[in-house]
Amino acid sequence: MPLFVYVLGLAVFAQGTSEFMLSGLVPGIAADLSVPSGAAASLTSAYAVGMVVGAPLMAALAARWPRRRALAGFLTAFVGGGAPRAGPHSCTPAGLIALKRVRRPPRGY
Repeated sequence: MPLFVYVLGLAVFAQGTSEFMLSGLVPGIAADLSVPSGAAASLTSAYAVGMVVGAPLMAALAARWPRRRALAGFLTAFVGGGAPRAGPHSCTPAGLIALKRVRRPPRGY
């Protein structure tokens, strides 16, 4: 198979995993940021709102784009938005939400 197929499979796995990972990490996020669990759980709500608003907008925006170029751009934005969040030890919940917003629209689903 072409390398592109393997990259696409890895990307789908990474995005699908990140969909469900945040909910299980809420207690740890709350402890690390010294905030109540409810405040840390607002990240999950922000994620859901981003999906409800962002997916239809990105689908409409990217409908006429070349598919490979759109996929490459969206994956670049996904990785670029996730890299700063890999170790945000001093980040506030608002900062994490802002970084999620950078990464959210490129998903388009």
